[in-house]
Amino acid sequence: MFKDIINYQLADGIDEKHLLNVASDIIENWMSKQAGFIKWEIHKSATDDTYTDIVYWKSQEDAKNSEKDMVNIPNAGDWFACYKEDSISSQNLHQVGSFK
Repeated sequence: MFKDIINYQLADGIDEKHLLNVASDIIENWMSKQAGFIKWEIHKSATDDTYTDIVYWKSQEDAKNSEKDMVNIPNAGDWFACYKEDSISSQNLHQVGSFK
């Protein structure tokens, strides 16, 4: 499994409800149709106003292919407008173990 981890702050004038509505549209109209997509989680920090998205993919190749297809996201401007400029950072993780 491969995970994209994206950290960010919301843009001025954007609230959490709007973020979740836009994310729901992105899931329904684009992300769920991407090969290898498993799920997308949105988390809010308990200590500040930062958010972290965790997007699960079957493979790194699937994640990279979806990045190439981002030009086809319907209403992509609405999605990108949710993020405060210069607040976005990301990392990629390969799962090596899982314990319960």
